Amino acid sequence: MHINFFEGLPKTKRGKRVEKRETLSEEQIKVLKTYGKEYFDGETGYGGYYYDGRWKPVAEEMVKHYGLEKDAKILEVGCAKGFLLYEFYKLGFKNVYGSDISEYAISETPEEIRNNCKALSADSLDYPDNMFDLVLTIDCIHNLDSEGVKNSIKEMMRVSKNKKNIFIRVGSYRDKEEYNNIKTWAVTSPTIDSPEQWLERFERLGYEGDYYFRFMDELN
Repeated sequence: MHINFFEGLPKTKRGKRVEKRETLSEEQIKVLKTYGKEYFDGETGYGGYYYDGRWKPVAEEMVKHYGLEKDAKILEVGCAKGFLLYEFYKLGFKNVYGSDISEYAISETPEEIRNNCKALSADSLDYPDNMFDLVLTIDCIHNLDSEGVKNSIKEMMRVSKNKKNIFIRVGSYRDKEEYNNIKTWAVTSPTIDSPEQWLERFERLGYEGDYYFRFMDELN
């Protein structure tokens, strides 16, 4: 099911006619792909990724949609600094877990949830089968190549108790202009697919969960 949990998030409007970001050198892109401090808090990455409470309505909408009880186990794949997980925690969900390829991001997660967060790649999750009541990932798996995307989706299905309680958000495009824009901005993303390509992949893998395609005019 295509579902948007992000209506309450402030948007960074870039529109269809995106102003070109400064062209990055191969060395700068190489540094960004290490997903360290420069990626999150440097001038060529996010430019500073800090907690501001914006993810609270997303957590609330997910709790409502999936009917989660307070003892539910929640996993966010590609959790970055864990800000969404922290909102679940503040809502009373203590069994929140996060994984991210970035050791730097994991070290920056709120202290209350840090012990439940691991530095892991999305395509190799070190958790038991059927462990989680909700598994979600936001703007993460498109940073893997096609094989990595396939394996990450299979891993999320493996660790989920309910194969419908999985949510995936990925960047996508609807026309050539959007494709060119996302290529300019998403310099760490090797998988830039159309909604049709994503849906075909989901069907091929037997994916039954929810999803949302984020386009360049609604970055947040």
